[in-house]
Amino acid sequence: MATSAHQPERSRAQQRRDRERAEARATILAAARELARTEGWDAVSMRRLADRIGYSANFAYRYFKGRDDILLAFVRDGFARLADAMDTAGGSLESTAAAYLDFALDEPDLYQVMYGLGGVRVPAAATEDEGAAVGAVIARTLGVSDPYDDRIARLWATAHGLAALHAIGKLPAERTHLHALLSASVADLTRTAPHPQGAES
Repeated sequence: MATSAHQPERSRAQQRRDRERAEARATILAAARELARTEGWDAVSMRRLADRIGYSANFAYRYFKGRDDILLAFVRDGFARLADAMDTAGGSLESTAAAYLDFALDEPDLYQVMYGLGGVRVPAAATEDEGAAVGAVIARTLGVSDPYDDRIARLWATAHGLAALHAIGKLPAERTHLHALLSASVADLTRTAPHPQGAES
């Protein structure tokens, strides 16, 4: 008779170490984000972070491999939060797109590092799954199963384009104006409804 395998309970000491590790990582990430907000992502370095939290540089290296590892943590978290915000926005194409734009406007420093707008880049392959989750939300909202449907790219590109132009100061419009532009683009998208890429006309 087969028996189910049980994971051994972690000791109190192990649980304490897990909490301490999570707290240390959270402290380092909070310091990194504050530094990015005040001086930009280029200013984020292991030494600057160590100085900011009052520890040696070796302390940060105990929890992150280096600066790129910290940036990767932000990018992964950002895409996961963006996908969740879109997924719980109400289900319509307009509300999903609006949630995307609101995230970009409410979290400008995080959005910058997610898309390399702040002068720093994380290899796209390292966050492929997280990025794909955003596309999957758009696909579900559109009611399509093909992840390469052109309408996904069009909606994503439009929302991102407005957010990016606003972030770099090329579109200094009010939030309501940005949403109006996005809403008009969504309406155009639903009217034209092109075939997916590669589909026969």
